Amino acid sequence: MNALPPTTTEARPPREEGFSKDADKQIRRLSLVAFLLARPGRPASAGEIRRRVEGYSLMTDDAFKRRFYEDRAELAELGIEIAHESAAEADAELYTLPAAAYYLPAIAFEPDELSALATCLFVLGDLFAYSEPLRLALLSLSDMRPMLPADDLAAPVSVLPESEARRVATALPKVQQAVAARKTIAFTYYSIGRDEELPREVDPYLLLVVGDEWYLIGLCHLRGAIRTFRLSRITSKVSFATRAPHDFAPPERFDLAAYVNRPPWQLGEVTAEASIRVSAAMAWWVEAHYAHCGTTTPAAGDSGDIVYSTGYHASLPLVAWALRLGEAAEIVAPAALRDEATDLLRRLAERLAHPPGVPDGLLHADGFEKAVTGGSAGGSLKKGEHRDWEIEVDHFTRLTALTTYLYTACRDAGGDDETPLSVDAICAALDISRDELRADVRLLNLVNFGGEGTLLWAEFKGDRLLVTCDLAAPAFARPPRLSPLQADTLLLAVELLGGQLPTEHGAALSSAAQKLRRARSAAPPALAAADPLPPGEEVLEAVNTAVRDRRVLEIEYWSAGTGKSSTRAVEPMLLLRSHAEWYYVAWCRSSQAVRTFRVATTKAATATDERFKPRDEVELDLYRREGVLASTDYAADCATLWHSPSVARWAAERGPVVELADGACLSRQPYIDTRWLVHEVLHHAGEALPLAPEAAVAATLEAVDLLVARYS
Repeated sequence: MNALPPTTTEARPPREEGFSKDADKQIRRLSLVAFLLARPGRPASAGEIRRRVEGYSLMTDDAFKRRFYEDRAELAELGIEIAHESAAEADAELYTLPAAAYYLPAIAFEPDELSALATCLFVLGDLFAYSEPLRLALLSLSDMRPMLPADDLAAPVSVLPESEARRVATALPKVQQAVAARKTIAFTYYSIGRDEELPREVDPYLLLVVGDEWYLIGLCHLRGAIRTFRLSRITSKVSFATRAPHDFAPPERFDLAAYVNRPPWQLGEVTAEASIRVSAAMAWWVEAHYAHCGTTTPAAGDSGDIVYSTGYHASLPLVAWALRLGEAAEIVAPAALRDEATDLLRRLAERLAHPPGVPDGLLHADGFEKAVTGGSAGGSLKKGEHRDWEIEVDHFTRLTALTTYLYTACRDAGGDDETPLSVDAICAALDISRDELRADVRLLNLVNFGGEGTLLWAEFKGDRLLVTCDLAAPAFARPPRLSPLQADTLLLAVELLGGQLPTEHGAALSSAAQKLRRARSAAPPALAAADPLPPGEEVLEAVNTAVRDRRVLEIEYWSAGTGKSSTRAVEPMLLLRSHAEWYYVAWCRSSQAVRTFRVATTKAATATDERFKPRDEVELDLYRREGVLASTDYAADCATLWHSPSVARWAAERGPVVELADGACLSRQPYIDTRWLVHEVLHHAGEALPLAPEAAVAATLEAVDLLVARYS
């Protein structure tokens, strides 16, 4: 760097009243970028930058060196690399900003691919925590012209997230910021397995959303190993552990694939393998949803049964999974795993024969509700509710997007000296408030780089913004390259919707994602999504085709409550994500009524050539607002379940409970079919049992006796 002339000015320039704390920084960085972009092919020395770029001239030598280095480093974090080289005639550095380092690379999207990406935003909307970076990324990809998908394209899909967004509201934005900046974070975490709260320091690597739950994966300093943390179990404010710009380097051997779509029994290092015989009736279920974490082979004989082989780290989750299948599954090997299942079943049989004593009043709804002592609030998140969980793009990205948008709008309007633009249109395109727009415009008016001129001038006149583009404005005529956050957000949106999005061309979203992956940096993504029950591709393709083309769909549908399959002809009109699962809303010709069907329990689906017209009886807007009613919302019966002290805290996390003196608790479980309730109890692996009604107790005891006999 050049030796700089001394200055007697020690104080930083005063910030104008009403500006945010980072206003000086943003003005300085925008001025630096504008200065370098406006002089392509002409490198600038540090001394020239200090003299001519807004914000540097009044700094001391040390302050300039420090701020200039920080500005270049933070711009590099956004993918904007300022190049430097040694001057030929002196021991100095020259700086340039190549066009390829700033402008968005040309991505040859097809019209249907852009429409598919736009539909992601339409579907996820403002209920998506990352809606702001998604919107600005799409605005850049469309050359600053907002993409509004056609109604007939976007209408067949809706997403309604659950209340998890409220539970992680205070944690998600800070954790996202730490992941992006490679900052170590500190927080207090409730380890539900150990039933203890401990302070943690974590190097955050990845944010993973599974269903509606957000998880952080990173290096835990306390354990000295990579651990997974559920954000809803963070019990304190999340803070940075140090003031350093970065605290750790990206991990070299972190395998993202090892953390996506893992079943509970593979959350650690796999150390053993199990073989489970699955009946022909449920073989399709295992093959459709669990083939990614194991293998299936035909069982001996001609029964149609299969043997499912899967590696495991923890035995109890795998045993619980097998028991949940009831009579349809049997653990074959290893012997220790089979013995563990036998012991759990015998314990459950003993507890059913000699149930724990509780006051009779607690077995009924009125007494239970009066005694409730715990449970988290449920319910679905609705549009317009509190949005503190939202992830915001960095201020620099928002300012450059606004700059390019204003220049593009002025150019499209004819490029007059003073162009009136609609304030509402600007706010809608960038998804910002009028106050945010006013503050950003005020800041842009101060961007200046000496003799080269200013960026633009804009002032508010009622509902219009009068914009005059100055000398540097053409340098921002093209949108900047996507920041890592924007690129990751686009790919996350694709993962969340994926095959569930019925676009005009089925492969459009997938091909768009491939182009985005090629265009982004080589660094691994910091966001990912996983599906608890990955659906079969053939079923999804048939459902999507039927929804898109309004074709009658013939399905073989399996009911988890009855354990039986039925064949139906349905008229599907809406794909809906609710309660962390995908459903399709249809008119069922068998029932002659509106029905909702889970994609995960559709065994087979075929889109026929017969077309249908939407029926007035199907109120699609209602489903978009309210989602799918959970089975508990219209269940005819309700059981009182007892949970042992070892699992009571998990029960309390899921819903209201009544705590008992010995550490156990009671919960209420609505149900439609007794068979479903029995399998739900079996999934607790001997640590839960029904106390009422008597029919549920008898059915559970009968199922347990049959399984004990089989395993014995």
